[in-house]
Amino acid sequence: MQIKSEKQLKELKNYQPKSCLVSSLYLNTDGSKFSKKEVEVIFKDLVKEKKLEATDDVLQDIKKMELYITQNLDIVKTKGIAIFSCSKENFWQVYELNVSPPNLFVIDKNPYVRPLFVIFSKLYKICTVIFDHRKAKIFEIFGNEIVLKEEIYGETPKKIKIAGYRGYDESRVAEHQINKIMEHYKKIADKLLELYQAENFDVLFIGAKPQDINLFVERLHPYLKKTYGGSFNLPIDAKESDILRKSLELQMKLEIEKEKEIIEQLETHANSETSRMAVVGIKDTIRALNEANVNKLVFNLDFTYAGKYCPSCSYLALKEDKCPKCGTNLIRESNIIFKLIDVAVEKGAEIYPIFYSNTLNQGIGAMLRHKGIMKTTI
Repeated sequence: MQIKSEKQLKELKNYQPKSCLVSSLYLNTDGSKFSKKEVEVIFKDLVKEKKLEATDDVLQDIKKMELYITQNLDIVKTKGIAIFSCSKENFWQVYELNVSPPNLFVIDKNPYVRPLFVIFSKLYKICTVIFDHRKAKIFEIFGNEIVLKEEIYGETPKKIKIAGYRGYDESRVAEHQINKIMEHYKKIADKLLELYQAENFDVLFIGAKPQDINLFVERLHPYLKKTYGGSFNLPIDAKESDILRKSLELQMKLEIEKEKEIIEQLETHANSETSRMAVVGIKDTIRALNEANVNKLVFNLDFTYAGKYCPSCSYLALKEDKCPKCGTNLIRESNIIFKLIDVAVEKGAEIYPIFYSNTLNQGIGAMLRHKGIMKTTI
């Protein structure tokens, strides 16, 4: 199953069985980093501690997950999986992920979906149009799925002297041929605008011959020009798998550029003696969160760190045993990162996961709301 909408995730989040708990598993299954045997070992280590206090229902969930990983997991196909199980109510959902999540196993009243929301925040609805002088195809892409939305046909004659309509030798091309091409381009652009207004896609990619791209882009509505993210050269009869691959490669390139810009901005402010509007590293990030001083939390998606949190007031710590705010005993987590994300969301901070650029020093950092943080004991 693929993540297709925020509504889908909210429905999953709101699932609550009447008389049992839900087991939530996130597993990094990137075949370029791990063998299937290594993934199986990671899973066993992940649930080992939880088994000691687990109910019979949770033990059944773990058994089903282990069976699935052994028999059905394809590490070539997916970089990660998320599994949600409540055996007593026959609830079972598996999500295949395009990115590698941190390894997590959570037992709670509801499915733990925060990592899915984080991943969903970086999934974009892509509109890709490929065209030539006589035909166009418009595709919608989300995740790894591609759907043909429209096919458009023009009335341009088959034989067109391209140099002529491009202005290099207009005397050799009939005026009506130029007009037919422009009409065809306008028809495509109008349909794209119609789709954008109806479905509000995030980014537009164009597949065509290089000499035709700029001419077509000039005819796009200003709204569409703002979404235009790049182009590639594919023929009109290209396979959907090739269109999908080219589109996702372009999207990754755009995202890498954006991530590098965010990381550079974060580290510049963190290293500036005068700015003091950012921090990097787990300790200072926790201090900033405890002070409600985080404007944007930036982190590598697969970054993990052991820590503690207060179940009463969400205070975060690394070494403290009792909450300094309310005196409650702190709960230890082998991976505290998603507790940091939960706290950041509760306090109105923006969340920015780093998916592709593994250059964020120390794995986590934050842009601040106001200068500096207090060097409190955590």
